[in-house]
Amino acid sequence: MDKFVSVRSLETQLQPGQTILKSRDYKQLLGYEELMQKLAQREKQRALELEQAKVGAVRQGFADGMEQASQEQAEALFGYSLRMHQQLQQVEQSMVDLVVDTIREVINGFDSETLVKSAVHNGLELIRNGNKLTVRAHPQMLEAVNEQLREVQQSFNHIEVIGDARLKLDECVLESDVGIVNASVEQQVDVLVKTIRKAFPK
Repeated sequence: MDKFVSVRSLETQLQPGQTILKSRDYKQLLGYEELMQKLAQREKQRALELEQAKVGAVRQGFADGMEQASQEQAEALFGYSLRMHQQLQQVEQSMVDLVVDTIREVINGFDSETLVKSAVHNGLELIRNGNKLTVRAHPQMLEAVNEQLREVQQSFNHIEVIGDARLKLDECVLESDVGIVNASVEQQVDVLVKTIRKAFPK
């Protein structure tokens, strides 16, 4: 069967102002349109990637900001704790100094006779298990020492009191077969002060 070919007049299909494109130009135009579509799609993809990167950057910035804020908060808390510790140390030292000064003031309020009696009494507590006792005291304090020793005479087989001008009025030394004790009130105060300062070191 023979092919049917329809022939139409070109003039009847064209409108005024229309342009006729050659086949090669038409194909090239289609290629341009396809290229523009690809470029538009690529631009859309880039915009999406840019938006995702922006969101990621915001999240990372927020996380970094929170981390930095936490670090700054920790540093501020550490600085506050350090200042509080230093202030407490200063308060403790002031209290220690006040207690020490008060003790010395109270001790200084007693007369030498009372102090030496107290020294003898405290010293005897340390060597009560001895047999022989020698007490050295300032010559002016011998009577007060003997008076204090009357209470413990039966605890020792032999007691001797010796005057020693090198000692202070409130100082005495107790010697026995158990050991030697410097029973001065001043030394006892020094021991007390050291104990207090050790409990509250600088």
